Amino acid sequence: MGKTALIVVDVQRDFCEGGALQGADTLSLMQPLKECIDASRRGGVVIVYTQDWHPANHSSFQKNGGRWPVHCVAGSRGAELMDPLQPEASDVILHKGEPVDGEGFSGFDGTELRKTLRAMDVERVFVAGIATEYCVRATAMDALREGFKVFVVGDLVRSVDAIQTAKVLAEMAAAGVKSATCADVRGKN
Repeated sequence: MGKTALIVVDVQRDFCEGGALQGADTLSLMQPLKECIDASRRGGVVIVYTQDWHPANHSSFQKNGGRWPVHCVAGSRGAELMDPLQPEASDVILHKGEPVDGEGFSGFDGTELRKTLRAMDVERVFVAGIATEYCVRATAMDALREGFKVFVVGDLVRSVDAIQTAKVLAEMAAAGVKSATCADVRGKN
């Protein structure tokens, strides 16, 4: 039986309260997510952190004709993972959205994530993080297309627009993404 991975999507300063492109109610996510990561890691789950890692001249920025404020510029404070999240040496850290053009919403878009997960014998992917309607959705849907069994940890995701959450979760469910809790993540290895 293959392994399980927990993909923690873009829990970065710029996507949290006070950041350049803050999601809704993100600070309430931190402690439960940390507890889930720690428990999952102890249970042998592969932990993957994705981070937007944009160049300063990224095409999605309003100043460059895009729709978003400047956010998660590579190496900036805004691109850092939020406390109390602390990756360990065994965790996978993945930077996405590095090319100047393209949104880079998905952890699979232009990265080695599929190859990395397959090399680690991962079959099941659980997705948590920010933002439900953008990067969480894109990562989950791409994982599904790549042939993984995909679950979204519904209580460990946050949206930019909280009104969209139920609609986006329903859309993912219709495509085959299952709903899960942190207990489900730990129970799969």
